[in-house]
Amino acid sequence: MNLIIGGGVGEHGRNCFFVETKKENFLFDCGIMPGVSTPFPRLNGVQIQSAKWLFISHSHIDHTGAYDWLCEQGFDGCVVMTKETSRQVLFSPKNVRLINELIPALKEYFLSEDLIVTWGKSGQCAGSVWYKICVDDKSILFSGDYIEDTLVYRCDYIRNANADIAVLDSAYGKIIHSPTEYRKVLVNTVKDCIERNKIVLFPVPKYGRGFELLALFHKSFPHVPVKLDAHLHGELTRVKKYEEWIKPDFITSIKEINFSDSDESGIIFTSDPQLNTAKGHKIAEEIIIRNGAIILTGHEDIGSYSEALRLSGRAVSLRYSVHMNDSERSNLERANSFKDVISYHH
Repeated sequence: MNLIIGGGVGEHGRNCFFVETKKENFLFDCGIMPGVSTPFPRLNGVQIQSAKWLFISHSHIDHTGAYDWLCEQGFDGCVVMTKETSRQVLFSPKNVRLINELIPALKEYFLSEDLIVTWGKSGQCAGSVWYKICVDDKSILFSGDYIEDTLVYRCDYIRNANADIAVLDSAYGKIIHSPTEYRKVLVNTVKDCIERNKIVLFPVPKYGRGFELLALFHKSFPHVPVKLDAHLHGELTRVKKYEEWIKPDFITSIKEINFSDSDESGIIFTSDPQLNTAKGHKIAEEIIIRNGAIILTGHEDIGSYSEALRLSGRAVSLRYSVHMNDSERSNLERANSFKDVISYHH
């Protein structure tokens, strides 16, 4: 078994890993690196064309944005992902296997005569998973974007697993703050804004972190009005359709949230994390004019409007934890048995 890094190691984005075996070659994810001149994975046509499988961990574009490019380079293999991820991605592969309809989480499944797959929920968003693949009497585990300490999304903890190679999320590197500490800073910051009657805008991904923040602020400020954009509101109305990915407490709390149609006060969520769209520009400028606060809780792409706002002091960056740091990754290693570990996403 030979692992070739197409991207994601030493950089935030372009997550893609090519695995060469004696019997069946395959890929983990196919992300892009937004904001750079060559955003696609560093793989050649021979490698791409030899891959029989593409395992998608979740829908975010730094894990899926290069799919069309892969096909242009000759990939015609089968895409493996969850049913929920298939609904979220921006492409429709001709050949797809929905892994959660084939086999329950944490169970082994013969995807082919030579390849055995196990999967589990990774805590990043609805539909996000980690994979363990066995072939040629060797095994490799890919964590995807993995986080155990969540408020909304379920995670199947990786425990007592054996693998020859483990590719593990370690996006936060040497930073030592815990998810609880990040939440405390966010709550205190929003509390200060509320006390000063400031509107607070949170640009968030279409899937994932937004509902984590919604759960956090509902618990901390139950009477503060919350406005969701149309996309996030639509996702919230269908939560019960994918409740296998969601913790019961969040589903119960939805009816208690003080939702508002007004953008004059409270907390506003827009599903445009980089604020690159016309709507994103407009709402950000309106918040700035009203002396509100724009809080960025994730990675800002190079050249994005979110990055420009932060660099100019018109937005602040306060992380909400959706990845592991080096310490958490090390703890995960100790809870399992991995011969070789590759840390990625940093």
